Amino acid sequence: MTPFHFLQFICSQLAITARQIQKMPLDNSTKRVPATENGTSLSDQTVITKNKPRKSKSNARKSIRTSLSTPSSRITQSINPLHIPEIRAEIGRYLKRSALARCALVCRDWNKTFSRQLYSNVEITRKLRSNPSPEVLHHNSSLIKSLTILTDRLDRSYSDLVLPNLQSLTLHLKVTYLSVSNGPTAIIRNNTNIRKIELKEVITDSQITFWKVVSKLPHLEELIVVDEIVAGGPWGNRVHKDKEINAFWNSCSRVKKLALIKFDFINKSPFLDKSECMEMPASTIARTLSDRTFPLIQDLTISKCDFHLSNQFMLVMKCPNLECLEWRDLEYMFTTHYIDMTTPIQDFSQNLASGEWPSLKSLAIRFAVQDGAFAELIRSFGDRTLERLDVSTTRFGEQAFGELRHYFPTLQALDICDCPNLTSINVMEVLISCTNLQSLRVGRIYAQYLDTDQIWPCSKTLQSLSIEFELDREPNTSESSGATERTPEELNEVVFACLGQLPELESLTVGYPEPELCYGQTYVRASISLEIRLSKGLARLAGLKKLRHFAMGDLTSSLGAAEVDWMMDNWRHLEVIEGLSEVTRKIPRQVAVKRRGIMVK
Repeated sequence: MTPFHFLQFICSQLAITARQIQKMPLDNSTKRVPATENGTSLSDQTVITKNKPRKSKSNARKSIRTSLSTPSSRITQSINPLHIPEIRAEIGRYLKRSALARCALVCRDWNKTFSRQLYSNVEITRKLRSNPSPEVLHHNSSLIKSLTILTDRLDRSYSDLVLPNLQSLTLHLKVTYLSVSNGPTAIIRNNTNIRKIELKEVITDSQITFWKVVSKLPHLEELIVVDEIVAGGPWGNRVHKDKEINAFWNSCSRVKKLALIKFDFINKSPFLDKSECMEMPASTIARTLSDRTFPLIQDLTISKCDFHLSNQFMLVMKCPNLECLEWRDLEYMFTTHYIDMTTPIQDFSQNLASGEWPSLKSLAIRFAVQDGAFAELIRSFGDRTLERLDVSTTRFGEQAFGELRHYFPTLQALDICDCPNLTSINVMEVLISCTNLQSLRVGRIYAQYLDTDQIWPCSKTLQSLSIEFELDREPNTSESSGATERTPEELNEVVFACLGQLPELESLTVGYPEPELCYGQTYVRASISLEIRLSKGLARLAGLKKLRHFAMGDLTSSLGAAEVDWMMDNWRHLEVIEGLSEVTRKIPRQVAVKRRGIMVK
């Protein structure tokens, strides 16, 4: 029996048990369970005690034991699987919060199991009635490991909560200057075991106090700051703003992983006059960074930030032990025309070549620079081990690709999607040369270059693949290019045959998702796209036994109920089917939900 079938059996028995418990009479051999989640009374629920029930009341209980046993083993006849905490916990992984809450009300043993999962991750939203009360959270405080607050309408009693095992805190308050408070500061001050903090649009009555409290967390390892403004208020002088920035940097010095996303040091709120929204000089930020280093930071993300590039580069320079760097430029991300940002990349390459960041092994760079600048960047890695590279939506081309060949043996993840200077031949070279590749994301390739007789060395390691196939012939193809003349129908079969040789795949995307603009270029649909049909070779993917996520992008026009039905039968671990259009979504949704309850997007 596969794990899925076993879980399916247990869930069916769970439903039978729940129905029988509801019909069970109340007598002297039962005892009541106190309230648990949301203060809900359990007066109507009962627990069977060890006292031997009277014969006249035992039929219902006996039927439960009988229905949960199998005749093949004496052990299974005497043990109810739902009495095993590990089995209940495994079932709980697949239940929604509402179902977990109901299970927690069944009996004391179930309450112990399902309360751990119910309160492990708590979310407080703007829907006040659906939020657990502060009293309930206090009662289950030791179970809460992650707390997410998505509202500024925060009752003060939430701020006073002490959660001894809280490890992750997310605050997306979306407040304005009209509703600042010290609530976020109080929450962090009361919970000193936090390891990860994510902040978005959090405004407090004192930035200095807030960041001082964050900097004193003894176990803080990860800080994510999104849409945040430091020293952005209209009040205060230069000395005051320097103190705010320094308090922020002190917090950054405590973490191993720092992510600054859409981050700035200046407030551009519509609530302020233009005179109050003056851009903070680069020299001000540089002054606060000049005497600092961040030796603990190993993973740094600077994405779409609006403070000066020279300050961004200075921050990178202040992190000598970087292992992973993601650096995306704001202007490049929001313009469709080419802007040369070669200078910061050249400065970074020169320092990398001189020995800075000796542990760097993962790099994601999205700057509008020429192919030659990327080639210099890859060359500057020298003898380092390059494991991950993301240069998607850039001008990364043949010259840089030539330098990348040196690192094919160590590459584990590569993203070269939306790189117009790369060709199908480059992608095929990656597939036949990278022996340790685990994740690959590429753009469109011409299927004419595929060869079913050619074994991809990465077939034993590749777990995630995103690729689009063009079944038409590439224009101006020479005979020496390695392309063969085959019809689109034949190529459709060839594509599935090649993909079927990747047994370790857990995530597969074969269509084009919502495309990004790339230097003014817009996405053009393939002239002859892959058809996901059983009659076109889909059955060749039966070997993808580990597949959990299947995305089709814009290739759903040919998909029918039979295809989805086949996926259910052959991909037993499938959890998500993504990319279904509105026209074809209804049929697959009915099949998927009925057969397996798979999420359909």
